[in-house]
Amino acid sequence: MTTNLTRDEAQSRSHLLKVKTYTVHIDVSNAESDADTFTSRTVVEFKARSDSQTFIDIIADSVSLVQINGEDLSPAEVFDGARVTFPVREGKNTLTIEAQTRYSTSGEGLHRFTDPADGKVYLYSQFEPTDARRVFANFDQPDLKAKFVFSVTAPQSFQVLSNQVETSRETVSGDGSAAVTHFFAPTLKQSSYITCITAGPYEGATDTWTDPVTGETVDLGVWTRASLVDHLDSADILGITKAGLDFFSAEFDYPYPWGKYDQIFVPEYNLGAMENPGLVTFTDSLIFRDKVTDAMYESRANVILHEMAHMWFGDLVTMKWWDDLWLKESFADYMGGLALAEATRFTDGWVTFALRRKAWAYMQDLYPTTHPIVADIPDVEAAKLNFDGITYAKGASVLKQLVAYVGREAFFAGSRLYFKRFAFGNTELADFLDCLAEAAPDRDIAGWADAWLGTSGVSELSLALTTSAEDDTTSAGAGSRNESTANTAGRAGSGPQHDPRASITGATITQSDSAEGTRLLRPHTLEIATLGRSGRDIVPIDSVKFDFDGESAEVEQLVGRTRGEIALLNYADHNYARVRLDEASTEAAITSVSRIADPLSRALVWSALDNAVRDGLLPVQRYLTAYARSLGKESHAGIMAGLSQTALLCLDQWVAERNFETAISGLLGAALDALATAKSGSDAQLHLANLVLSLTSRTARCIDDSPSIAMGRAFATQVLAVPIGEEIESMSPEIVDEATAGTGGRSGQDDGSAAGDRIASGDGSSGSGSGGTASHPDRDGVAEHAAASLPFRGLINDHALRWNAMTALVCLGWADQTDIARETHLDQSSSGRLRAETANAALPLPIVKMRAWETVVTGSLSNDVLSAIISGFVAPSALPITEMYVDEYFERLAGFWADNSIEIARRLVLGLYPRWSVDEERVVEKTDAWLADHPDAPAALRRLLIERRDDLARAIYLKARQTSRH
Repeated sequence: MTTNLTRDEAQSRSHLLKVKTYTVHIDVSNAESDADTFTSRTVVEFKARSDSQTFIDIIADSVSLVQINGEDLSPAEVFDGARVTFPVREGKNTLTIEAQTRYSTSGEGLHRFTDPADGKVYLYSQFEPTDARRVFANFDQPDLKAKFVFSVTAPQSFQVLSNQVETSRETVSGDGSAAVTHFFAPTLKQSSYITCITAGPYEGATDTWTDPVTGETVDLGVWTRASLVDHLDSADILGITKAGLDFFSAEFDYPYPWGKYDQIFVPEYNLGAMENPGLVTFTDSLIFRDKVTDAMYESRANVILHEMAHMWFGDLVTMKWWDDLWLKESFADYMGGLALAEATRFTDGWVTFALRRKAWAYMQDLYPTTHPIVADIPDVEAAKLNFDGITYAKGASVLKQLVAYVGREAFFAGSRLYFKRFAFGNTELADFLDCLAEAAPDRDIAGWADAWLGTSGVSELSLALTTSAEDDTTSAGAGSRNESTANTAGRAGSGPQHDPRASITGATITQSDSAEGTRLLRPHTLEIATLGRSGRDIVPIDSVKFDFDGESAEVEQLVGRTRGEIALLNYADHNYARVRLDEASTEAAITSVSRIADPLSRALVWSALDNAVRDGLLPVQRYLTAYARSLGKESHAGIMAGLSQTALLCLDQWVAERNFETAISGLLGAALDALATAKSGSDAQLHLANLVLSLTSRTARCIDDSPSIAMGRAFATQVLAVPIGEEIESMSPEIVDEATAGTGGRSGQDDGSAAGDRIASGDGSSGSGSGGTASHPDRDGVAEHAAASLPFRGLINDHALRWNAMTALVCLGWADQTDIARETHLDQSSSGRLRAETANAALPLPIVKMRAWETVVTGSLSNDVLSAIISGFVAPSALPITEMYVDEYFERLAGFWADNSIEIARRLVLGLYPRWSVDEERVVEKTDAWLADHPDAPAALRRLLIERRDDLARAIYLKARQTSRH
């Protein structure tokens, strides 16, 4: 049996068949029982171009009926567990298959979830790229489009939805009780991977949208679990939905084609969302039970609009095979960002894209496994892994440049032509390029595509300036790990001092990219700006637009203009390239980046610093210094989130052990000071509170307790002493006194500690444990400072804050299983259950780690429970108590992949990769040895390992470059 459909197999089948209609019946009337399987019946009507033999995809426990053109075939002879093989005759054919298929707990196929909050059962399907075959028999490839007619028998209490509207229903006798069969209208012609079924006691809200051009009315629905419906912000979600439909219908000049527009938020979802036409599925982590920053609302709006763009790019016009996955994902990523910025309140949506989304692309493009945007996808396992930063974020970035290159009107004219020409069909790269070339005849579209879509790697751009006040250039260069560059970029006072008021006398832009072993030059369309002081702010002084495609070019437009504080390549972010700041700009950025008034420019400067530290051009300590200075000054929620992500990566992977305590102590002190002065109820206050808790969990690795480390632990303890819904006004002197009294009973024993005893059960009581006896020379001063100077007015406690605090104290050994059980009693939701799984696995005890390991490697867990336990297993701890599992990881690798679905295998391979080992070089050696010993291992598995090895090698490299002081 093979479940890995290849491109060659799909092409052969596509040449043979033309599919007309699937009539599919799914019986899930037993969903609320302990049954492992359900019944599906599929009738496929299709034409064959000749007499031949082919196969249909169906992954099932058993097949009870196979009938082709009225002739019964023996299931035992034609079904191998993943395929049914059968003969076809030239012309019309009808195939009928009945099967028992399995309820999923991996998020692939038909996923079943029991809500711990109320015991209710929910089902939803997720099929991309080829998991429709886990539910019903079909030709599971994107270019065999057909109409689908679904009917579903489900328990009477279930709300059942599918791609099209329900046309009728009838009550039937189900699994021991009454059930209802729901009949749905035929879909329009579409691919199998975007069919969808959801069933369960979902609740929600409905509305309508009227197309301002055609006047047609579209029914809208927003749905989620009953236990979350009180948190369903339907007004906001529907508002974004209507704005998006207005935007896309007008810009694409093609009416929304799919009838209704339901959006459903589902549990244990592997993705952010899926663009099933008429029934878009989302992770229900986008339903906010606790307070979140505006960055999360922006992120949700972006996801909604990304999926909506797919209704045209991907659903209406679909790639023939997964090689051209970018034809839908890159476009949806770009269009979602564009609609976010132009059709919603998130007018600076490109800021988050520049700092966070593109960081994903840059990282992916640096791996040895990097690939062109138009990738070579030989099979569906490879397709599964190509939903990556290149296909999404790099592709979107390159499209953003394409728009700048050809002009917005030409780009949209080409898109409109593309929809009209290929509606309900399948395409390849050349089809879109032909449409674009017709719309922009004065541009070399084919040359642009060869340079950007058919190559790997990312260009590096640098700008060398000379001024009237300098004899030498202040260029940082472009070599990614060039020693001389690394010694100049970001070193305070190391080069000639520049005068920001001086005039530019020369400007040279340089590009390089040696990712493919050759000097790869691409055409670039970008803006260059000089930023200078205006009062306390740093603002653009001058900007010029510039096109070039060579190794270097003189930017004559800059000559005579003011040098300014920072010279910023790719101003306004039209380009995809890693920008190298010159030395003077780097120095100004490190000290003053928070003064840049424009959020997008600020994000681009931070992006340059992020790339510099990742490549060893900027010392890690200097980056963290710049980040610490930004705390309390940065107010943009998206930038705050992006910077914290990089700072925590520095701490977790790139800071040398000898510098770790100094680094985390400094960051905690800066975060606490910023939290104390943050505006009441602001995004910054909430972000900083969670940052303090996240940093505090990492202090488990620290031997000494600095005042700031002790105060972080005190804050975590205080959060758990305040009931949900009440304000965390300040830290109580008793908690501060205990937390700053040295290690204060930090033991990790199962019977708890003094600090653990103070964890409230939600009523605000402080417990009765005794404090530790160790002393700290600064204890009295710290306690007095904390009580007087760390107010948190407006910071309202909620489940998320409490679980973050609990996890931090667990890692420290200051909370035990009793404390976790107490918190779980307060939060019996599904998210509370997952947080409890993480906290229990994070307990710093060898026996706990052994149980967690055994559970994840031998158990049968749902996708999210598996990840939650893994997260706890690898959580920080004072001692290397997981070291014994390094060898076993490599011994089990082949089994991880062979014995699990690709989603579960992927979580095991990535989540348990021992980058947590204290001997990183040994892990690299063992990875190399495994790869050498398994040259024929699945390519997808090898890719995951190669990327994790590269992360670890980079960490070793960056740590080796560090001095023992900042």
